[in-house]
Formats: sequence, structure tokens, C-alpha cells
Amino acid sequence: MGCGASTASPPPAADTKPDSEATKTAAAEAAKTGKDLTQVFKQFDTSGDGFLQIGELKRAFRAIGLEKRKGEKFELDEKTFSSFDVNGDGKVSLAEFNAALHPKTRQAIEKALDGGWTFDKAKWDASVERHAKWNMEKVFMQFDADGDGKLTITELARCFRALGLEKRSGEKMAIDKATFDSFDTNKDGFCTPQELEANLFDKTRKKIEEKLDSGWKFDKAKWEASVARHARWDMEKVFKQFDGDSDGVLDLREFMRAFRALGLKKRNGDDLKVDEAMFKSFDTNGDGQVSLKEFKENLNPKTQKKIEEKLDGGWVFDKEAWDASMERHKDDPPYDASKVGAAAEAPAEPAAEAPPAEPAAEAEAPPAEPEAPAEPPAEPPAE
Repeated sequence: MGCGASTASPPPAADTKPDSEATKTAAAEAAKTGKDLTQVFKQFDTSGDGFLQIGELKRAFRAIGLEKRKGEKFELDEKTFSSFDVNGDGKVSLAEFNAALHPKTRQAIEKALDGGWTFDKAKWDASVERHAKWNMEKVFMQFDADGDGKLTITELARCFRALGLEKRSGEKMAIDKATFDSFDTNKDGFCTPQELEANLFDKTRKKIEEKLDSGWKFDKAKWEASVARHARWDMEKVFKQFDGDSDGVLDLREFMRAFRALGLKKRNGDDLKVDEAMFKSFDTNGDGQVSLKEFKENLNPKTQKKIEEKLDGGWVFDKEAWDASMERHKDDPPYDASKVGAAAEAPAEPAAEAPPAEPAAEAEAPPAEPEAPAEPPAEPPAE
């Protein structure tokens, strides 16, 4: 991946695939049901290549001002774009547009045209210029630490920290699981450049562009040092140390005692304890247990950072103390995963070790306590 943040050229388009006869037939039939939308399509075809990329189609729908049934603005996401991109070549032809356009969406476009909507070329050109100045794929994929062409939640969270984005209140804008999921539309645990382009809020994009315009540069040396710090510790090994019966999962009681042993703190200095809500945020399949996969996928970057700081500060797993804890609890009633809500917290354990003083947070880190960032409000139509 490139290291320079500035670029004016868009990412190369996928190789063009010809429309199938079925698509052409469906498009011809659909076009007979109402107005000819060929000219509408062509007006938004910025490059004049006969296709609309995801960014062009997204901004086109926004410019027309389409709304959902509840009156909310209609926003094109990757899933909707894929429904238009019938042959999967990464762009939408006129035939694909006509063939895949839902009758109700077609009616909404025709209603806008009948109501006097006209294409504002000057405003559209200004929008195109604004979006073409910075290639968001190249900006974000600089943070692709392992070079696999996609970002994990940890990579994306550190990316936002490095950019130093802020909310309207002045607080740092952070990435939590819910925000990451809004990008990860296919739920494979990664954010691809296409998902990023489709789901990046215009308000957030604008903040990033302002950072770039003001001179922000990707610091490769600093980033590689951060990656090295985070790579030192294997969360899988941390997890397995607390899996007393080696069954590959932690139930609620094991999970609670593990967090107590680590001695993590909240921002106000109180002990960070696992409650039912926190346990369920890890137990995504609802079976009453947390697997290694669930642990790694749902560990909040800020919590992971706290664990890493403990390890950097000298914390080591005290097997003798942990085995003694397991022995004390061996006669507890069998754990019933179906009654997580009724499960009482295990009696407080003496600390399995004396945790050392917590080291200072790394330079780019946000406040330690996890929080859900407010979603940026919808940007007024750019065109």
C-alpha cells in the first residue's frame, strides 16, 4: 500500500464485463413501464465511460433527494449497489440500472422529475471535485498493517485515532464494535475499501478531508512502531491461560474471574468488572459461553490496550493462584448457560497477582474508557 496520503486519481475500476442478454431484456422491459431515465443516468456519469461507480451512484441518489417511507434520506450502501451490479464488475451500466431499479424507486425518481427536479451541473461538478481530491482507499489502506487489503476493527480504530478526528463536542471520535459493524456490511470481520467507500458518512469524510487539507501526513515510522507494540502480545494466549478446563470456551464465571485477575481499571480508578451486558457483547451467538473467536472479534480496542499495558507493565499469569481459585470453586453448582441473567457474580477473589502501576497510554490513544461515538448527522445534499 502507498504511504503518501495525497492523491487525486480514483482507484482503478474493475475490468468491464458485458451485460448479459437477460440483463438487456430486463432493462428494455423495465424502461417501457415509465419515463426513460437514460439522460438522468448519463448526467451522473462523471467520467463519461457509460458506467456509475459506487461513489457516483451513491451521490446521484442523494442529489435526487430520495427518501425512505419514514421520511429519512435514502443512502445507498454496498448491499444495494451490489443489487444493481448484476455482473459483479464493480460498476453499474445503464442496462443494469434499468434492469435492477425497483419499481417503487423508479416511481420516486419519476415523481421528483415531475415535481421539477433538474440536474444542477455546477453543484455536481463541485461535488465531484471535492470527492476526487482525496482517494479514501489510499488514505485508509495505509493503515493496513498486514497488507491483506482490508482492515480489522483494531486497524480501523487506530486509524481513526491517528487521524485525530473529533466530534462536534470536541471529544475524540473513536471506533467501537457498533461503528465497525456499520462498515462491515457482509459481516466477515473486516472492512474492505468498497465497504469503506459505501458506508463512510459524508460528515466524517469531510472531517478527514479537512485534516488532509491542513497538512496531515501518514507517519510510516510512527505507525510501524505502533503496530510492533500491538503485535507483541497474543490475546489468544492470554485467553487460553484462563480456560481452566481447556474446553476452548469461558463461561460467565470464568470470564468474570479472568478480568478480576487482570486488574483492569476504569477511567475513574474503579475496577473494571464484567457484568451481564458486557458478557453478552462477547457472547454473540448467545450460547452462554465465550469462544476464542468471539473473544478476539469482540474485544474492544480500548480494552485490548488496557490488557497490553498490563502485560507491558510486567503482569504475568499466576498459575498457582488461578489453580487455587479453580479449586475453591470446583463445588459450585454446575453453570447453567441458559440462565445468564440469573447468574450471581462469583464471590470476589483475592487478586491472583499484585498488578504493577499501569504505564502511560501511548501517544495516539484516546481516553481509556470505551464509549459509543455519536453518529455524525446526515450531511446536507452535496449537490
